[in-house]
Amino acid sequence: MTREAAHADPHRSRLLAACSIVAVLWLLAARMLGPSDAYDQTQPKTLAYTTDVLVNGRWVLPLERGELPATKPPLYNWLAAPAVRLLGFSSDMAHRAPSIAALVLCWWIIVRLGNAIDRAWKTSKPADESSAMGWIAGMMFASSYTIFKLGYLARPDMLLTLWLLLGWVSATELMIDASKQGEAPWRGSRRLAAAFWTCVALAWLTKGPAAVVLLAYAIVGPRAIIGSRRARAVFQWRWGLPLSLAPIAAWTAAAHAIDPVHVREQLWGQEILGRFLGTGAEGSDDGPIAWVKGFPNLLLYYVVRFAPWSIPSILAMIALWKRGGEARQRGWAGLPSPAGAWLHGAAVFVVIVIVLFTLSAGKRADYIAASFAPGAILAAAWLIRVPPRLGRERPWLAPATAGIALAIMTMLNIAQPRAPQRGFGPAISRFILEVESIRRADARPLVFVWSGTSHLKAYVGVSAPDSEAKLAALIEAGRPFHVITTTINAPLEHWLAANGRGADCRMVADSAMLPLEHGWPGQMAIYEVTPRRGTIEAGSDGTSEGG
Repeated sequence: MTREAAHADPHRSRLLAACSIVAVLWLLAARMLGPSDAYDQTQPKTLAYTTDVLVNGRWVLPLERGELPATKPPLYNWLAAPAVRLLGFSSDMAHRAPSIAALVLCWWIIVRLGNAIDRAWKTSKPADESSAMGWIAGMMFASSYTIFKLGYLARPDMLLTLWLLLGWVSATELMIDASKQGEAPWRGSRRLAAAFWTCVALAWLTKGPAAVVLLAYAIVGPRAIIGSRRARAVFQWRWGLPLSLAPIAAWTAAAHAIDPVHVREQLWGQEILGRFLGTGAEGSDDGPIAWVKGFPNLLLYYVVRFAPWSIPSILAMIALWKRGGEARQRGWAGLPSPAGAWLHGAAVFVVIVIVLFTLSAGKRADYIAASFAPGAILAAAWLIRVPPRLGRERPWLAPATAGIALAIMTMLNIAQPRAPQRGFGPAISRFILEVESIRRADARPLVFVWSGTSHLKAYVGVSAPDSEAKLAALIEAGRPFHVITTTINAPLEHWLAANGRGADCRMVADSAMLPLEHGWPGQMAIYEVTPRRGTIEAGSDGTSEGG
């Protein structure tokens, strides 16, 4: 590198830092300002659970629309509840607060770790003193398609990615620290071991069996990184594993006490065995044969959904395992410590994530999101440290590629090709805001009937089943109220006429006519219903009957 290039390197690092920050801000701005996709990827379930926690106080086993018990542990909903309480049920950002926080924290951890590895890898040349690897890795992470979606999704996947990333970092640091001691007996840091097992516990509470990724890394990692199977003792399994299982065991016992059939048939039979064997509703249409038919899927997902960064990350793994020299050592072993151990650990973790989820008959790209953080560090290392060092020769390459990727994803997010029709999500959002405005002006009780299974209830603060009985009870009591229902075939008018109810019914607002998809029943409207007989109960507090 020339003298001019050496002087320019710190300036280049600052520019890369700015580009990495812009990338994560771009992601958040594009998703927050883009059209709502709350109807997609089973988000209505998660949204409904958070609303139920706040409305009905069901913190252990929240219900979807007041009917169906939760199919995931509730940590995401516990973390979302304060934000929803503060910003309101209709706030997209509040329901997604755990995902947003997890995205930003993942990016920050990647930046810090990548720069630390870069500094460990530095040579005696002054030009190598600045750190750029972390900024590039953070940029890669933020500009991958799966993270672009999960970072602003009301689902537990981004939160799980954070716990798995923190668990991997804690475990690798624990092994590096123990390796400095030399031979057995292996003794690891209690602080790092406690951090690791805490991440395992949080992963259990976020998405159940996905926590086994960290356990697999704790089993495979010591042999791969330290070179000794006996070094597994550094994780202090005797107290760590039981403590990590205690929170999920307590939650399972509490849920079983509430609904033992649901725990046995849905959580265990469908969500765990059903997904693994491909026999459950969330598994695979092909059943157990999907193990074989879908065998290469997750590797392909890694290549496609982490593109274009998947290619340099794979090239980095190849370079790390490449044999050479008289000692016939692995490539990573020749790197300055601890850079080699970190990169080897990253490669091992990526492989573990892909292999473990390949063993499930049901396979989705979201399952391997945890591999993208270490994959980004590997890709950044290849770009600026492994010959031909394209990132050093062409410092614009990573920012330009990230910018193009983010621009394409932003356009796709605006177009929403998976939506039943253009503007599907925003049309629902506009109706929700109209309902919110009407209820602020006239806080009558609210009843839902014939309303479908969309996220509408959750966003207006209702967690109760559709109920004709509540409709009848309010009329009998002579209380005016609001009804939200579908307009298709005018069911409310027909019901009032058929049941001889003496009430005036007036439509206050309606939604756009939308397709009968994602639980949306065509068109919805909010009606004002005023009984003609009976005395309106005095002192009504106007609270929702749905709560």
